[in-house]
Amino acid sequence: MSDTRAIKALKKLPLLQAITDTLWSTLIQHITFSTLAEGATLFEAGRESQNLYLVVDGKLALFMPCSKNNETFFLQSRVKGETAGDFAVLNGGEHLVTAVATKKSRIAQFPRFAFEKLVDIDSNILAHVYDVAAELSRRVTLASAYLELFGDVTHGTMDALLEKTTVRHYHSGQILFKEGEKPAGLYVVISGKLSVETANSDGEVQQLAQVQAPETVGELGLLSDSIHSATVIAARESTVALLERPDFDTLIAPKADMVIQLSRLVVRRHIANTRKESLLSSDRNFVIVPLDSRLPLRRFVNQLKLAMRDIGSTFTLNSRSFDTLYGRTGASLTAFDDIFNSAVAEWLDDKEHWFQSLLYVADKEWTTWTRRCVNRADRIILVASGKPENKAELRNAEKQLNILFDGARVKPKIDLVLLHPSDTDKPRHTARWLEPREVDAYHHVRLEDPLHFARLARRLRNTAKGLVLSGGGARGYAHLGVHKLLEEQNIQLDYIGGSSMGALLGASMAMGASYEDIRKLSAKFANKSALFDYTLPLVSLLKSTKLTRFCQTVYGEQRVEDLWTPYFCISSNLADGQEVIHDRGPLWKIVRTTISIPGIFSPVPTANGDLLIDGAVLNTFPVDIMKQRLGGKGFIIGVNVSQISEQFNYYDFGTTLSGWRVFLSRINPFEATINIPRIAETLLRSTDIKSIERLNEARNALDILVEPNVRSISLLDFKSYDLISQIGYREACHVLYRHGLSDVQPALASSTPALTLPES
Repeated sequence: MSDTRAIKALKKLPLLQAITDTLWSTLIQHITFSTLAEGATLFEAGRESQNLYLVVDGKLALFMPCSKNNETFFLQSRVKGETAGDFAVLNGGEHLVTAVATKKSRIAQFPRFAFEKLVDIDSNILAHVYDVAAELSRRVTLASAYLELFGDVTHGTMDALLEKTTVRHYHSGQILFKEGEKPAGLYVVISGKLSVETANSDGEVQQLAQVQAPETVGELGLLSDSIHSATVIAARESTVALLERPDFDTLIAPKADMVIQLSRLVVRRHIANTRKESLLSSDRNFVIVPLDSRLPLRRFVNQLKLAMRDIGSTFTLNSRSFDTLYGRTGASLTAFDDIFNSAVAEWLDDKEHWFQSLLYVADKEWTTWTRRCVNRADRIILVASGKPENKAELRNAEKQLNILFDGARVKPKIDLVLLHPSDTDKPRHTARWLEPREVDAYHHVRLEDPLHFARLARRLRNTAKGLVLSGGGARGYAHLGVHKLLEEQNIQLDYIGGSSMGALLGASMAMGASYEDIRKLSAKFANKSALFDYTLPLVSLLKSTKLTRFCQTVYGEQRVEDLWTPYFCISSNLADGQEVIHDRGPLWKIVRTTISIPGIFSPVPTANGDLLIDGAVLNTFPVDIMKQRLGGKGFIIGVNVSQISEQFNYYDFGTTLSGWRVFLSRINPFEATINIPRIAETLLRSTDIKSIERLNEARNALDILVEPNVRSISLLDFKSYDLISQIGYREACHVLYRHGLSDVQPALASSTPALTLPES
């Protein structure tokens, strides 16, 4: 077919019939024609394009790439009068599919500017391109989800599945189905996040799991022919496909291989629930909300994006870049009731499908774009200047968020990032930022500091590294040896937590103290005369003035919330028997609280008159708290020197024991010495017993467990800190080397000569 004949045929196509001859004269010079032989490729998936194609004659087949086997899957055809390349030309991006001529075909090519002229001539053309692009995107995403779920699917089955499946959009909080209802069909998540919930006997709602693409929900009721066992709601703006029950019974139920795939999904979820493993999905959509007008926002976003690339592919969008990529000025301000809203949603769904995380940058004002971003958020990141002179009151954007989520059944997590200049030594006055607002987490980030941005990225993407240090008296100096190895191997920690002695050493680590710095402090702590101030034992054996002064000297005016590295510790409340988590306030005071061994050091009163004692009484190894702080995921290293079997001497003093008798046995050379447990060690050991039963749970929650053999070390043998530290170092070398986190050969670490015990 000649170009002249092709132009005549082109003018007759229904899509272009509204164009007058006068307008054709200005348009035709930009149109080119090509002839494709059977089997020839017009364009390939993944290739960028600025062209719209129109089939003048012939037929194109569209093939979708399959990630599993690097093959292609036939999706649909384009025949005479239909367009191709709609998604790429509309979005200024890559083709979703590969187009191949199934017979000799004549194709008209409209470059981007010619397409824009078409749109100016007839708005119906734009509407057509939007509809075709949205439909193709849906089919590609849905087909990908089905292939991911069921593996190999025949073309016939896939065509039927795509034909029978309906796609629906849900706003945050909308219910898909309720507990106790009969299943309507199989739900397939295309984009977004769903929350699976149930109510306990008291009517309290409990979240069982979160579901993301390309997972399914509702399959258990279908397979077991029973009612739904939970309620499923949209945790944020989500797109979900529904294959209704009659179609499920026809297309999937008769096929054993597809049913097996669904059954495996049910079993995996059941096993994870039985093992109390986290079924919470990772956060993927992050919305950055700037709180200050003079914020170095572009630098912050670029540095965060760079850090997040180390974890996975990241795509960044603000209102301006969205308009540019989408190809229409003002598209970011498309109202939710606009005719093109679904096309905008499809475009964003597609980006969510292809990238592991999306960074949305909201406008500085509360605009439609900001609202759209928030609707799609897994996590909202409030960013403000951390300069001491910056005011900390609630901004308008925060007030709008409070209004939006007031009474909401589900809402995204909200983090506060305080951004500090590159020359900042340490943060200050964080408490005034935390008092007026409720946030799920807060972060201190220093500009131009890759370590700070890497930590923020890991915490946001649920891959943070946490370190938990147990209580255990003097045995806790094994933590110091672990610290030495972590420092040598440059293993970055994102969160530190502990109880009792572990909290004391962990606090110094969180302050940034080096191994050598803490070792020097340990020499002071090892001196009994520097800590022990005996008093009339009405409340405790020691007055605790020296201990308090020691904590004040070591930690000074440092507050927990002003630490670069997040930190928490545990104490036990005598009033209500509950553990108390300390993550704010003067660091010296909470360390003093967590090491208040009952009966030895005096308890610490609270503002409301309760008494707090050693954290080890209720939770000597707070791995569970760290798990919560890391969002149920992340990577946790635990060092335990507390919940271990004790090595006692042989005791045989009967059911009564006189202190005078013990005293006389020691000064009388003719009387056998009576072996007794020392009162301080008995009190210290008693703090372990109540939490020993939690050890297995703690171990199961850990990724790495370091458990040095310190049974032979007395709980009060603080003078042996160097020896105990070396035991911890050796065991850490073995464990971390085995896990590939250390290159220190365990044999070399074990061959190091033992240190001489220092004098007390």
